[in-house]
Amino acid sequence: MLYQTTFELSSRKKHSLALYPLITCLLCVSQKQFFLNNWHIFLQNCLSHLKNKDPKMSRVALESLYRLLWVYVIRIKCESNTVTQSRLMSIVSALFPKGSRSVVPRDTPLNIFVKIIQFIAQERLDFAMKEIIFDLLSVGKSAKTFTINPERMNIGLRVFLVIADSLQQKDGEPPMPTTGVILPSGNTLRVKKIFLNKTLTDEEAKVIGMSVYYPQVRKALDSILRHLDKEVGRPMCMTSVQMSNKEPEDMITGERKPKIDLFRTCIAAIPRLIPDGMSRTDLIELLARLTIHMDEELRALAFNTLQTLMQDFADWREDVLSGFVYFIVREVTDVHPTLLDNAVKMLVQLINQWKQAAQMHNKNQDSQHGIANGASHPPPLERSLYSSVFHVVEGFALVILCSSRPATRRLAVSVLREIRALFALLEIPKGDDELAIDVMDRLSPSILESFIHLTGADQVTGDFTQLETTNRSLSA
Repeated sequence: MLYQTTFELSSRKKHSLALYPLITCLLCVSQKQFFLNNWHIFLQNCLSHLKNKDPKMSRVALESLYRLLWVYVIRIKCESNTVTQSRLMSIVSALFPKGSRSVVPRDTPLNIFVKIIQFIAQERLDFAMKEIIFDLLSVGKSAKTFTINPERMNIGLRVFLVIADSLQQKDGEPPMPTTGVILPSGNTLRVKKIFLNKTLTDEEAKVIGMSVYYPQVRKALDSILRHLDKEVGRPMCMTSVQMSNKEPEDMITGERKPKIDLFRTCIAAIPRLIPDGMSRTDLIELLARLTIHMDEELRALAFNTLQTLMQDFADWREDVLSGFVYFIVREVTDVHPTLLDNAVKMLVQLINQWKQAAQMHNKNQDSQHGIANGASHPPPLERSLYSSVFHVVEGFALVILCSSRPATRRLAVSVLREIRALFALLEIPKGDDELAIDVMDRLSPSILESFIHLTGADQVTGDFTQLETTNRSLSA
């Protein structure tokens, strides 16, 4: 009864902002046939307003489209293939114009676009992947024609992760879009979704019906990461001469800002998605380098990804640890004392993540083998397994133990102590090898005796006190 009059009034400019939501509501609560008979006419009106110069009107049109699409795809389950294809193509062409670098309308939260594609994928996965997501991610583009379109790529990558996550967790149909609930405090109530952190493998992609698309998305991620690193990654590290004495707020502006937003999404997607085409060494080097980026959020995401790899991916641990040490030696050095100290603290944290994983592993082994009942303990690991990476870390710690700065030397001692604790947890037989900290502890007295006669009497007390303090730190 309300629909026809409301629809006619909505064409007047002064009423449209108020009446578009009402028409949307009337269509959404209507019966199936009424909806199908009328929604496509109103849909065209919404599409025509997406480029409206008034940002409020373009946003209202998008919000209406957002809800109508949910009813069409999720509640009504579309129409015949030909009609559905035509309707969806008109929506996709308006929101993501072919050949455009941006989305319509501009300056809209990307999450709305992600949800719209998610709704389509619920019933038309092949269409969503091939006609929308592949286009957004520039899948199949050659290296010469590949360019970064930050907003489009950000949407494409996020929606792929959301779809894969939803299929793996068997979430079912996405709920009807709601207006955020405003609490008395003025805050908006949001339900926090927990996303999977485990790598999506070829086998799992096959199980959820995404094996056809998965490899191409991984290749696209590889291209995106390489281009972003070249444009806003390496040049924006805090060790770069161009970034010295600059504030992040001044540097992360203009075209850089959306690119860094995309970079954040890409790094947060790892290790859920591992880029195809980038070696493990290169990926670890990229993540390590981003821990000294100008953007604080990107630094945190990169380090968080490295910690996840240490915690949950046993076959990555040696590569992450040695890769991070080589990164500090090459990229940080003692020219940047504050960055060096922060990097060594991160190294300690990475070793600590391995320790926690080893503790959890030992606990699980104990419960499985019934230690309390007298069953035998699992055999210790071979020494050669981790020998090289431990020596790399110890060698680095010995170098920074020579620092002129007491704070840096204390961190070096922390590294050596953490390696010894991890060594013990992994139950590695010592064989002919000794840990550096044990050698230093054992040889300190003889080294002191060998040079003390060369030292003047007034220096002996001070030097001896300093050596004793260091020795106690090493032994602690």
